Amino acid sequence: MRFLPGTMIGQSRGEFAAAVSFSLVIHVLVISAGLFLSLYVRPRVYIPPSYQVKLVDQPAEIPLVPPSMSAPPSAALRAPKQKHPPPSKAARAKPAPAPRPAAVPKQAMPELAAEKPKKELAAAEPDAQTEAPAKKQEAVSVSTGSPEFQFPPYVAIVRDKVERNWNPPPGAKGASVKVVFRILRSGRVGEARLAESSGNFYFDQAAMRAILSSSPFPALPEGFFKDSEVFSVDLMEKD
Repeated sequence: MRFLPGTMIGQSRGEFAAAVSFSLVIHVLVISAGLFLSLYVRPRVYIPPSYQVKLVDQPAEIPLVPPSMSAPPSAALRAPKQKHPPPSKAARAKPAPAPRPAAVPKQAMPELAAEKPKKELAAAEPDAQTEAPAKKQEAVSVSTGSPEFQFPPYVAIVRDKVERNWNPPPGAKGASVKVVFRILRSGRVGEARLAESSGNFYFDQAAMRAILSSSPFPALPEGFFKDSEVFSVDLMEKD
């Protein structure tokens, strides 16, 4: 609203221009900050570690729960107690000891005399059934590179996964190879190399393929403080 040309009510021309300029600068800064945050700043997403669990069957030698334990304890508590009559004076008297049987001479029962030499002969002979069978040599053997890694279940998981992917070529009788590889915190294989070659090119390539095909392994245990761990695996021909 103007009363005179070039003048405004409550504000001069210079103050109005300064206010508009300041508002424009503020809007430009706010829009620039929003574009910068949307393009360069991204929220961090936490991915929880995952573990692979192998279920096994219950051993056959574990006995089942006895029938006496299957009954609820409340049934035994509710059962009424049976009252027995007090024993009589005749029952309280101590019974006479039974007479000892007469000794039987060895000549009357010759089978008893022959039983002792049989037992001695059986004890002297080696029992083939009690001998422990020879330990079967495993085709895959895994070990760690540092003594700080005290997690046998994780080593067993690594060995089982490598064994599933281990397919040696035929015709390599008695061949063996050692591969050293590094597992990162995420479970992926960082590097792998041949530590001891078998002398057979195809056997060595099958060993490297077994390690790389097993990646990724489960993430390293949370109790292990390092970012990676070195493992060595010995691979031999399967029986």
